[in-house]
Amino acid sequence: MKNNKVLDNYKKDIDRCVRCGTCKKDCPSFIVKQTESRSARGRMALVKAVTEGRLPVSRIFKDRLATCTECLACEVSCPSNVPVTEIIRAAKEQAVSESGPNLIGTMLSGVLKNDRVLRSLAWLAPVALHYTGTSFRKNFSIPFYGRSFTDTVPEVIKAGDARGRLIFFAGCAANYFQQDMARAAVSVLSRFGYEIIVPKDQTCCGRPMHSLGDRRSAQEQAEQNAALFSRIDADTVVTLCASCGLTFKRDYAQLLPRRSTMLRILDIHEILSGHIGDARFDPIEKSVTFHDPCHLGRGQGLSGTAREVLRSIPGLQLVEMKNAERCCGFGGSMRVTHHEC
Repeated sequence: MKNNKVLDNYKKDIDRCVRCGTCKKDCPSFIVKQTESRSARGRMALVKAVTEGRLPVSRIFKDRLATCTECLACEVSCPSNVPVTEIIRAAKEQAVSESGPNLIGTMLSGVLKNDRVLRSLAWLAPVALHYTGTSFRKNFSIPFYGRSFTDTVPEVIKAGDARGRLIFFAGCAANYFQQDMARAAVSVLSRFGYEIIVPKDQTCCGRPMHSLGDRRSAQEQAEQNAALFSRIDADTVVTLCASCGLTFKRDYAQLLPRRSTMLRILDIHEILSGHIGDARFDPIEKSVTFHDPCHLGRGQGLSGTAREVLRSIPGLQLVEMKNAERCCGFGGSMRVTHHEC
């Protein structure tokens, strides 16, 4: 790999990986395929070989990088504290810089940057995400809305005696496909007494582009959102999406190094947990379970916070599921390109 400007920053980290294999038991793609090159250890070995010039940046190399879901499980289990996810993303960036983004990456970036295009193509989501099998049709569906959530609510939702002003960042999923979640979140925040700002021109957080190695597009999205937040008289951004929240909290510092300040970012569970003592919940006589989103639990350390909120509801019984922390395998664009993993 020539001129490894991105990966040069990780040479010491790459060398810290001793190929012990501790990460293999937690890597979702390895669990399914049982193939060394689809494990975190295997990908690290490939990255090291390419940086040392022993392997080319081939189609197969890029394919193996693409099977990483960025679930962070390998980093949690790594005894040497190797930032595996960052290294793999850096390798993707280097591959894109040498050969350009692939067709899927180009199409995804173009769609997510353009609200009109995203709305017009939203009906294709079940096909693109491979939610077309019989079991999915029976148990899971992605509703299609003619308009985005942000287009259907006021930009400012006032409260009587506002305890503060919040910026509500819906995220692409809630904005276009899971609007019931967005409406519920805004309703609860309003009941808690917050004045809520729902910016009409909020855009994708940039994580899909960043995970594909398209750093330039990710920076464009980050800059647009950061500039948007800075124009609003509020000091907190609340989001439903764990991946958006992690991107704001962790990745924007790298994507926007020149911005010295960033608003406080809170996941919806962090807001809810702060008001448990004030809230009066109607009893809900149900048994529920909870699956930890990777970027909520391992990424933001909020697994306990989410459970605290659930346990605060009278009548609700939380029954822990087996492997609640295991990655669901979605992995952003990986669901499109490698749904078999």
